[in-house]
Amino acid sequence: MGSDNTPYRGPKIGLCLPYEGPASAQDIIDVAQAAESAGLDSVWVGDHIAFPVEFSSPNPTTADGKYPYPTDNPRMEALTTLAFVAGATSTIRLAVNACVLPQRNPVIVGKAVATLDYLSGGRVIFGVTLGWLREEFEALGADYPRRRQALEDGIEILRTLWEQDQPSYAGETHSFPPLNMRPKPVQSPVPILVGGHSRPALRRAAAVGDGWLASRMTPDGLRDHVSFLREERKQSARADQPFTVATTWPAAVGGHNPNVLDLTDRDATLGTLTELGEAGADAINMVVVSYDPAETLEAAEALGQHLGSGS
Repeated sequence: MGSDNTPYRGPKIGLCLPYEGPASAQDIIDVAQAAESAGLDSVWVGDHIAFPVEFSSPNPTTADGKYPYPTDNPRMEALTTLAFVAGATSTIRLAVNACVLPQRNPVIVGKAVATLDYLSGGRVIFGVTLGWLREEFEALGADYPRRRQALEDGIEILRTLWEQDQPSYAGETHSFPPLNMRPKPVQSPVPILVGGHSRPALRRAAAVGDGWLASRMTPDGLRDHVSFLREERKQSARADQPFTVATTWPAAVGGHNPNVLDLTDRDATLGTLTELGEAGADAINMVVVSYDPAETLEAAEALGQHLGSGS
């Protein structure tokens, strides 16, 4: 792996688009096209509709419970952004990490994702999560206390909409009579990856997901979670279906941020990817923590060079 000629054989690598911060429409396209030219597997966007100016809900993915970026940043809506990117790319996969499904009508979400998959030629990876920001739920008129049931119902509804000819559903949080809803997605199934680090979240991912989404976990922490997931997956009705473990990893270009991976350091980059792969990651979403479009563009190019696939 120390040789520049050694082919990369680790986890699939994606790149988070600069959907958050000062990016222009052209910046988004430039980064997505650079990632595709570099041979990366996927581009990713996150999901928050609106941050209340004041909130007290703790973020479960950080040690201090705080959201790690300015809450007044501009943020592009996830599916709209990926639809925009789909028209300017041809092969790279389009991923959401992760839609807060309990905040939305799942029939509308199902229609939007099916349309995106159809128009992109079957390139969607759809991550879903429970959601942690109670004040955002309240602002959207969504039911925060029942979000766990809404998430589980929502996943079932999405598959019903995408896979049945005239889907119908009767559940605790949603119901609808038989519907005509076409076109169907190109993929069957569209992969649904389920986020969350708690034991109930891992059980949910193993039981009903096509994969699990982790966030900013050390290799040791990831290994422990993956071991638990594998045991749970054996008990799932979907145990014979493929299951993907995906995680995010914070990065920068150059040594200006000593707290994250410097993507200009090839040995450190490939070493980190190898460690995460050995811990159980099948896919890694590299997140340039500045969300600076120019730096994210450089990240795509650096990753392509390291992986031996840059143009």
